This record gives sequence, C-alpha cells and structure tokens, in this order.
Amino acid sequence: MDSGGKFIAFAAVIILALILQTLLVVADKTDTPDKAAVSFAKAYFKLDRSMADYLCKELAGESGVVEAYINRVADKAAMTGFKLNYMTQSISHIETKTQMESKDHAQVRITCRRSRYLNPVFAVIAKLFFLTEGHKVDETIAMIKEDGQWKVCGHPFALVEI
Repeated sequence: MDSGGKFIAFAAVIILALILQTLLVVADKTDTPDKAAVSFAKAYFKLDRSMADYLCKELAGESGVVEAYINRVADKAAMTGFKLNYMTQSISHIETKTQMESKDHAQVRITCRRSRYLNPVFAVIAKLFFLTEGHKVDETIAMIKEDGQWKVCGHPFALVEI
C-alpha cells in the first residue's frame, strides 16, 4: 500500500513538472522589445545576414542596408589584412532596460561586452591567461511593433552610415 502512495506522488510531481515546463516554453516564445533587440545585436556582431529579419520596414526598405554594412566591414578587414570572418564578434554579459513610449514604440538600452569571436579552444586559453579584452557596448535602440512583431528602427549601432 505504501508503494502505491509513493507512485501517485511521483506521478503527480512528473505531471506538474511537465505542465510547468510547457508554461515556461510558451512564456519564452512571447515577443518583447528586449528579446528582439538582443537577437538583433547578436546577429549584428556575428555579421549574420539574418539581422535583416529584425529591421523595421523603414530600414529594410533601404536598398541593401545589411549588405552595405557587411561590405563596409569586409573592406575594413581587407585593409588590415584579414578576412571577413575575423571581424565577427560575440556578445556576453547582456543587460537590457526597456522604456515603453507607447504600445507600439519602445526604447531598449542594451549594455554588454563584445569580444572577437575565436575558435572555442583558443577562446578558453585566452580566458585562462587573460589574453582577450572585451569592449563595452552601451547603445539605445529604437523599437517599433510592426505586424505583431518588435522590429529595430532608427540608427542601431553602425548599421547605417549617417
């Protein structure tokens, strides 16, 4: 009889854990301005063309703004004797602060550390011996809600030459 009670308690805990996990997955899928800003920043510093997916219609409408940015970075890399993949960076220690201006407009201040993206083995060695230096990023990104999704607008980082 005692083992039957333990089985019921165990089954109840498993069911409760599955329900909680499902709720957390659904909650994580909700689109927020800070999630969109962080996703854009990660793609931006990795020089990933998917950053165009996070741009508002105003920026995306500009002819090849992402390609122009990547070409500028490639030219800068070539001038210093490197290939484009050397210019990719990763970001860490990400913090955001969102200020909602209205239901469809927000300002997201993103602070993080960016560092050169290295082979994972080299990255571990560089961290152990303090060979890498991260650079502080502190940027405020204008966000707008278009078609039910938060998009980056304005002049994020150095994407658009002013």
